[in-house]
Amino acid sequence: MASQFSSHCLTQLSAITNINGFQLRTLDLKQDIPTLQSWFNQEYAKFWGMQGLSLAAIENLMAATEHKFALMGEWQAKSLFMVELYDPAHDEVGHHYPVAQGDCGMHLIIAPPDGNPVSGLSFKVMDAIAQLVLERLAFNRLVVEPDQLNSKIHRLNSRVGIRYEKAIQLSTKAAFLGFCTAAQRQLASSTPSSTRLAAEQTLAQPSSFKAPLTSPMTLSTL
Repeated sequence: MASQFSSHCLTQLSAITNINGFQLRTLDLKQDIPTLQSWFNQEYAKFWGMQGLSLAAIENLMAATEHKFALMGEWQAKSLFMVELYDPAHDEVGHHYPVAQGDCGMHLIIAPPDGNPVSGLSFKVMDAIAQLVLERLAFNRLVVEPDQLNSKIHRLNSRVGIRYEKAIQLSTKAAFLGFCTAAQRQLASSTPSSTRLAAEQTLAQPSSFKAPLTSPMTLSTL
């Protein structure tokens, strides 16, 4: 799986995959890059570190390789999010923990609100991605490395069942290293809301981790 990450995944997906009411398809570099450029230029997307980049630069960064690929998620006939899946063994994060067979890394960006915000939509997106990785693609673990300053994603990660193991210093950011298995996702979905809220508040400011010094944030993740 590690040596042929992208082909392994894409052969298991139909041209368009429906999960949680979202339609997922392979990123189209010509069609989707202008949309991504507009998303990356939003203030909330600063954690991607791609603000101000040209279309050509974004296309080059988002092009699929043997070890990573991206999907666009559509909802109500509009592009809503982009998720990039990657092999941690061929990424910088793989230097910070012993990568295991069946690990899948993930980066996510969600479109800015279009009209009135829909309550719970961001969580529904996160849950769909967890389903994609842990069920449809049958990976053993979902791996994330969100920027320590991105408090919103910490709460979403907790709700979907992602648990942070430690703080790490990547070349572009100070991050938290987190993992989620199918069992952890199932446990999170069955946890009472009051208990889950307490866990989210704890993980939003993980005091048990000693955070590395912050660094410039470029090409990071939501």
